[in-house]
Amino acid sequence: MLYIINAIAIHGEQPIMNRIKLIQGYDEKKTKDTLELVLRQRKNEFRELANALKIPTNAPEWEIIILKFCLDFENCFEIWTGREQPDQNKTNKCMTIMRVIAQGGKSVTEIAHVQTTANTIYNEFHNIYKRI
Repeated sequence: MLYIINAIAIHGEQPIMNRIKLIQGYDEKKTKDTLELVLRQRKNEFRELANALKIPTNAPEWEIIILKFCLDFENCFEIWTGREQPDQNKTNKCMTIMRVIAQGGKSVTEIAHVQTTANTIYNEFHNIYKRI
């Protein structure tokens, strides 16, 4: 929960283009356009993740927080599989992400479902982002 709460508390009630700046390494306009397209196809998955992570869907730009979470989760997956080398900050961030995911889960299956959903959103985002 610390991961999500910090993203909301630090960045407050910012307009969408400012909150999109949280997603580093991507073009802001292209990211916004891609997010809008992904939401057309994956709105239910976004809501499901928001529910699992206890992010209110009436919060401003909650979709961007979910997208950021999915991108960060995928970065952690790269570290866990040895495709990327961890440093202390990345290791701490990954542990925080896993704690956030696990807090809402009642079983390993539920936790794996949240991870799979985050991965699905990540893949959908990247596929569309490449085409725009």
